[in-house]
Amino acid sequence: MDAEVISSSLLTQGVEQNRSELSVFHQDWWLDIAQTCPGYRELKVVSGGNTLGKFPFVLQKNRLGLTFGLDPYWAHLGGPMVREELSAPQQADVIRSLIHQLPRRTSFTFVCDPTLSYAGLVKRAFIDAGFEHSSQLTYVRMPEDGDVLGVRSRKHRGHIKRAAKALTCLDISPEDFAQFFASNLEARGKRSIAPLTMLPRLIGEAITRGCGRAIAAMPNRSTADGSSALYDAAIVYIWDDRRCYYWLSTHRVPSERETGCKPHPDAVKLLVVNAMEHAQKMGLVFDADGVVSPGADHMYRNILGLRIEERRDMFRRLNTLERIYQKSKLKFLPRRSDLGPVRL
Repeated sequence: MDAEVISSSLLTQGVEQNRSELSVFHQDWWLDIAQTCPGYRELKVVSGGNTLGKFPFVLQKNRLGLTFGLDPYWAHLGGPMVREELSAPQQADVIRSLIHQLPRRTSFTFVCDPTLSYAGLVKRAFIDAGFEHSSQLTYVRMPEDGDVLGVRSRKHRGHIKRAAKALTCLDISPEDFAQFFASNLEARGKRSIAPLTMLPRLIGEAITRGCGRAIAAMPNRSTADGSSALYDAAIVYIWDDRRCYYWLSTHRVPSERETGCKPHPDAVKLLVVNAMEHAQKMGLVFDADGVVSPGADHMYRNILGLRIEERRDMFRRLNTLERIYQKSKLKFLPRRSDLGPVRL
């Protein structure tokens, strides 16, 4: 078996992989967009001219100039991909070969899909390669779980119904969402390590392919300054053959001039309920797409009624300098929540 690292110009060569169980974040169209950004890398294992597996990721530098690697930008799931028709021993060999090609002096963090048929092989290969294993909590909802609002408490059901009366939910363009997202980041003094220029392309391609939707909530009222088009919140959800992912969300940050014009507190919840109902109509599992804070956990579990827990696999390997930097950051620097693709 011949393993090699290939340039981004060769990413589409080789035998097409069966994508049936791969997430939307692993699809060729997603990676075609991801590879246009600086830092994108892709490892491959080829044999007899056939592509048996590949491993996309990006390389970045932190504030001290230390290089680290992570899943492709805006992808919430990553890791090695192998052809499903290979035998388990063959898949294990391919996965080990892909991970072995990762630069040894670079620190890496990957979040991998535990529902893949070869997820156990991925876990074993990462651990054997010196990666630490942990998990990321997410919540899911099955399409057969009945009425989306029915499982909520009377209190939270009432909040969402009142929000539905006060707000209009509408589809928005990829450009509108990206601009709204970026302006809210700026208003909070936050940044994202993922290029914001990618968002319109990813969202637009998902919508064109019929596997994504950007929706916003807008107040059912006019204001004195004509700002009735202001969104209170917006989300993007995307899906593949198995799951619908609550991918991105953001809510408006009122300026000092907007006294008495605060965004509706339940706007995001209303939009997520709409996404859950859409996922149910499509017969897809709704995936909260990772719990990033205690507040998010409270919303998913107690307000939105998502009770089925899943654990995504996280793998991390730090070099010596990165370990020193992480320890010093935890000790001396304030916590930041703006170091990656975020929900606002």
